Amino acid sequence: MELRQLEHFVAVAEEQHFTRAAERLAVSQSGLSASVRALEQELRTPLFSRTTRTVRLTEAGRALLVEAERTLAGARAARDAVDAVRGLLRGTLTVGVEQCVAGVSPARLLAAFHREHPQMELRLRQEGTSSLLDGVAGGASTSRSRPRSARRSGAGS
Repeated sequence: MELRQLEHFVAVAEEQHFTRAAERLAVSQSGLSASVRALEQELRTPLFSRTTRTVRLTEAGRALLVEAERTLAGARAARDAVDAVRGLLRGTLTVGVEQCVAGVSPARLLAAFHREHPQMELRLRQEGTSSLLDGVAGGASTSRSRPRSARRSGAGS
């Protein structure tokens, strides 16, 4: 049993459709089907009930799904732990900037950050001050930027 097979299995289970799962994973539908079929052969039981229009998990498939998700999460955690030791950052950074930040190019700054940390997914939100503060407080943004003049006067945070 390989992690790739488990990834394929989970995608089909979530999409309930081989073609959509293949598109999501950017693999061929025939390759995805072969991977799932090999997993079923290894486990000696069908994981899906298939018709021409539907794909449903069998009881064995439901049992495997729980463990497959746990295994894949563990593999990601292991990869993240090694990356952390190597000084690599992973995850998502959402930065909120005010619409009128003069003299600052958030896109250029984020591009430079991404070159240093290519495993990070970066998101830029450009909104008004109150929306950005709400986003940081609610967890939608990781950080927020404000103009230097506002920093000197003590406005915002």
